Amino acid sequence: MSKPKPAPAGARSILEAATALFSRDGYESVSVSAIAEQAGVCKANIFHHYESKEVLYLEVMRKASAEHAEMAEALLKEDCSCAEKLRRFTEFDTRTMIENELRTRLVLRELGEPCETTVRKLAHQVFRRNFSLVTELFEQGIRSGEFRADLDPVASALAWCGAKNAFFQCRATMQDLDFFRERDAVGHFAEAFSRLMLDGLRRRDASPAPSSSTRRGARKSDS
Repeated sequence: MSKPKPAPAGARSILEAATALFSRDGYESVSVSAIAEQAGVCKANIFHHYESKEVLYLEVMRKASAEHAEMAEALLKEDCSCAEKLRRFTEFDTRTMIENELRTRLVLRELGEPCETTVRKLAHQVFRRNFSLVTELFEQGIRSGEFRADLDPVASALAWCGAKNAFFQCRATMQDLDFFRERDAVGHFAEAFSRLMLDGLRRRDASPAPSSSTRRGARKSDS
C-alpha cells in the first residue's frame, strides 16, 4: 500500500482543526467558517485544499484510519506467529489511539452515528476496510492451524475492537486499579488480552460447556 504524500502545512492545520471540531460537535454541526477560524485561515484557503466540507471530512476519516491499515497490512505479511501478530497489533493500535486522542474520539463518535448520508456511508466504508483486516488476522490463524478451526473470525474481531476501545475510554476513570497503573499499562493490556483470547477463560482441565443446540436437545428429550 503506497503512502499518500504528506499534506502541506496549511492543509495539516486545517485537518487538525477539522478533527478537533468534528470530534467535539459532530460533522453536521461544524461549519467551514468555524474550521477556518480554528485553523487561523480564511474560508478560501480551505477550499483551495479541499473542494468541499464533505471532502475535508472524508480526508479526516481516511487520515484517522491510515496508520491502523498500514500496520495491519504489514503485519499480515510478516513471517511470525499469528499470536505474536495479535499481541503486536493490539499494542500498536492501542498506543496509536491514545497518542491521537482527538482523532480516536472522532472515530468512536462517528461510528456510533446512523449511516444515513452519502458522506457518512463513505466514511464508514473506510473503517469497514480496517475491520476486515482484523478479521483477516484471525482467518490467517485458522488457515495456518494455529487457531481453532471453529473460531468465528468476525466475533473475534468484534471482541478485539471492543476491548481496546474500552481500555481507551476507561483508562482515566479506573486509575484505582493496578491494571491501569502499570508503568507500561498498554503493553500489559496487549499481553493480557492476547493471552485471554488465545487461552480462553476455561481451565485447561475443565470439561467443555454444552452448546446451545445440545441444551435444546436435552430439554426436548426430557419433555
